[in-house]
Amino acid sequence: MRPFNTLLAMAAVLATAGLSLADSSTTTPAPAAAPAPAPAPAAAPADTNPLLMYSLDQIKTGDTSVGQTVSNAGIDIYGYLELGYTADLAGPPAAGTTIPGRVFDTEYGNHVQMDQLDLTIAKAINFSDPNYIKRGWDIGGHFEFIYGYDPSYGGDSFHSSGLDFGYNPSSVFSPLYQADIEQAYVTLALHLGGAGDLKLKAGKFVTLLGEETINPTTNYLYSHTYSFGYMIPYTQTGVLAEYVPNSQWTFYGGITRGWNQTFYDNNSSVDFLGEVGYAPNSQWDFIVNVSEGPQDGAMGNATLGNNNDYRTVVEPLITYTPPILNNALTLVSDTVAAYDGAGNSTNGNQSSGWFSEALYQNYALNSYFSFTTREEYAYVGSGLGSAGIGINPFGIENYTNMADLTFGVKITPFPNGSLSKNFYIRPEIREDLADHGVFNGYHYQTTFGIDAIYQF
Repeated sequence: MRPFNTLLAMAAVLATAGLSLADSSTTTPAPAAAPAPAPAPAAAPADTNPLLMYSLDQIKTGDTSVGQTVSNAGIDIYGYLELGYTADLAGPPAAGTTIPGRVFDTEYGNHVQMDQLDLTIAKAINFSDPNYIKRGWDIGGHFEFIYGYDPSYGGDSFHSSGLDFGYNPSSVFSPLYQADIEQAYVTLALHLGGAGDLKLKAGKFVTLLGEETINPTTNYLYSHTYSFGYMIPYTQTGVLAEYVPNSQWTFYGGITRGWNQTFYDNNSSVDFLGEVGYAPNSQWDFIVNVSEGPQDGAMGNATLGNNNDYRTVVEPLITYTPPILNNALTLVSDTVAAYDGAGNSTNGNQSSGWFSEALYQNYALNSYFSFTTREEYAYVGSGLGSAGIGINPFGIENYTNMADLTFGVKITPFPNGSLSKNFYIRPEIREDLADHGVFNGYHYQTTFGIDAIYQF
């Protein structure tokens, strides 16, 4: 278990560094003859920017700083580093192979991996900003660059077609770490007065679908569901409109080049991407996502892509925070139901359907610990592919019922440190089950994973 020891050592180094950043206070003893005064309340942690913007704040330019100048322009620069390791308790993957049925934490080479190193430059649009409301419009944008194992094709890459940085399909693990421009888009917002706000986004962006995202800092657990890895896209490129009439309703609608397509498209059609969100109060959040359109490439002797067989995905997503335990408990239901009229060439172009239901229970005990359990059932139809690209994720064409049960803990060692509060680790234990021997010939698979994240 040398890789696991390495990760723990890394966590210890970061934790030690965090100690020097953690807040502390001292008190002066009262004179012996006087009664002891009541202890003063502990000082709240300083509201310090994450490390990158904090560092820019230290670069002075006259009466201001580089960080303040950037902030005054409405621009934010930030990122994160994620290191991780996953152990299959049946033994490490054979040479040249990975843990089956997984994405990102596929563990090639049995060692600690730099999963993602992310750098983002963004100008967000705040609908409640008085300057925006007075002016009636604003322009923003988002550029996100990632380097590490997850973008590689060995990690079941989220590269999009035409933006793959010279990927060589004959050597998917070389290099082991690869780069990707995950998002690059511009936005235009219009304030419509009493009718709400309209925002237009054009470029490459992460999909609307999914409870889980590429960004590990937005997820409860280290490992991912089957639905995230195999049943929805990672990114889409196109034009998307967001309409927010009030604080309860949100509407999205637009067209894209397809699932994980950017400068190259596997057919000559566009697809529709939409979402309806309703949050009646602080406890409930209802979302329905829809993706509709041709997603398949050339079939048989066709020289062009398949523009006729549509892929339809509907995803109801419900989040509930019950008014108990000081609102520390969050319950999530994520359902994905899909049908593809084409399937893929390896199964004779049969039509295919797939379904999954994932349930999450997250309990934030305190600022140090939060606990998450996840249960997922997935039906994998023939022709289902990795993020919709038409490759069966387990190398079989059988219809398969699967499940995963996962328990994880998020540990934040120094939540009161001005900078060290952005460091945490997430150990988890996971059991995968299937009615076919899809896990290297077995019907089950037990793994232990752990990642360490620092947001800067």
